[in-house]
Amino acid sequence: MVRIYAQVHLDLLLLAVISAKPGDGAAVMRELRERSGGRFTPPSRTVYGALNHLERNRLIQRSYVEPRRYKLTDSGRRSLHTRRMEWESFATGVYAVLQSARTGQRAGDLR
Repeated sequence: MVRIYAQVHLDLLLLAVISAKPGDGAAVMRELRERSGGRFTPPSRTVYGALNHLERNRLIQRSYVEPRRYKLTDSGRRSLHTRRMEWESFATGVYAVLQSARTGQRAGDLR
């Protein structure tokens, strides 16, 4: 299991899961676990707190008729797109730093 250290990371993961497969809280947690190969299994109170946070910020919407499930709003789709691009840029930079530390080369020399 990998620990999720920042709320912003959990928000991104939940938005991605809900985008791919809307569902109730338990289904969202199950999808997060399965899609991460079991690496991300945050406690249910953490996930439900994050879902409430996303709903308060109008990034997701919960239906109150059966079946109850979360789905992305238009703002949520835009936010997911932006956050995904930011994450990919961040991850590329982290990878470059880690590679350069291992090889002794600067990131610009690794291309």
